[in-house]
Amino acid sequence: MGLIAIAANPASGRDIRRLVSSATVFNNREKQNIMERIILAASQFGDHRFCIMPEKSYFAQKINAHLKEDLKLIPEGMVFCPDLPCSDSQKDTTAFAEYARQQGADVLIVLGGDGTSRAAAKGMMDLPLISISTGTNNVFPEVSEGTAAGIAAAAIAQGIRLDDSCFERCKQIEVSVNGTFCDIALIDAVFSDTVYSGAKAIWSREDISRVMVTQCHPSAIGFSAILGCTLTVSPQDNWGALADCGIGTPNLKVSLAAGTITPVQVTEIKKIPLNESVIYKMEKSGMLALDGEREVKYSSGDEIELCIRRCGPVRVKIARTLEAAQKQGFFVIS
Repeated sequence: MGLIAIAANPASGRDIRRLVSSATVFNNREKQNIMERIILAASQFGDHRFCIMPEKSYFAQKINAHLKEDLKLIPEGMVFCPDLPCSDSQKDTTAFAEYARQQGADVLIVLGGDGTSRAAAKGMMDLPLISISTGTNNVFPEVSEGTAAGIAAAAIAQGIRLDDSCFERCKQIEVSVNGTFCDIALIDAVFSDTVYSGAKAIWSREDISRVMVTQCHPSAIGFSAILGCTLTVSPQDNWGALADCGIGTPNLKVSLAAGTITPVQVTEIKKIPLNESVIYKMEKSGMLALDGEREVKYSSGDEIELCIRRCGPVRVKIARTLEAAQKQGFFVIS
């Protein structure tokens, strides 16, 4: 019997970017639908149980009510929600990822954005991660059909032989303040001159003075696009990049949000090798936004150290995993 953990962020796809751009509103009913497709697909490939993260939208209870009680498609106890504290913050995702790992889960499926995957990464260590995008401005999660994600999760839980090509150890930015480690980012770390977090999602170009990324591409939307306009860094490259931004005459057109092209002045872009620290002595107070959300407050005189390392979560490559399962007869009825 396999154990598949699922964490869905009820707040993803609903932040301030829906007010200031044409970003899609991704409601919780659709997240529930995706989770149901994951469960229904995976349950056809083995006797698995599904552990759902507790949160205040009550996904686990609604899924059980629909699939077990109304449609009678799943048995009692297949889908359950552990008794964990619920703070309605990203700490819930981190705590659930740690719980899933401690309970011996075979894989963790996360529905949300870059920030949700970042929160999970802080608690999951080497637990394989399937990250599904439910929102916009997302670089780290895949846009994937829940059915395919469910089958891939079942293949892992069933113990199908999977080689290294089915997984990827991701890069992450490690952040330290005055010599003390404090947080990570999976895609980008943005220096913001705004001292108060307010709406945690950062979206205005006037707030941005410097951006470090683990990856960037011209097709991306969000802060990594500032570098992606002139440089491509793949998840496989053993380096990241850093850009300094100014407030003078813009020289790049950047897709900072869905449907929004913003003129930005970029004064310098340089590659940053893995494991090479970059340290800044801050001249004024501000906040560091990690994967799009203001998280770390700093004061004038503080030293901020950023370092890109390949020690992030182990991401599952869904298509490659399904190809490996196919070659081993996973879909054949015997």
